[in-house]
Amino acid sequence: MVTTNHIKGKTATAAQLTYACIFLVSALAPVTVYAANTDLKQGAEQAGQTVGSTVHKIGQTGKDVGLGIAHEAVDIGHAAKAGAIEFWRAVKGDTGTTGNTKSQN
Repeated sequence: MVTTNHIKGKTATAAQLTYACIFLVSALAPVTVYAANTDLKQGAEQAGQTVGSTVHKIGQTGKDVGLGIAHEAVDIGHAAKAGAIEFWRAVKGDTGTTGNTKSQN
């Protein structure tokens, strides 16, 4: 026959084990969550640095291309201005100050 004291003793032991498990899980969970958050944070930082570095390189390349285009545009502008001056002089019949050689006249 099973006595009431024997059942109470087993129930108390099961409850103690349950509380101990809950305590261990609650004690270890913040460490696990912190470790996961730390890994996630480091991964996000590395991804952010990689993206930022790539965007910076694209910006620098764009800047270099833009400066090259600007310099070419300036050269084209000077050539167009010189061409317009020569055209205007030719329309007016003025050929003396352009620097042309006698063979070109």
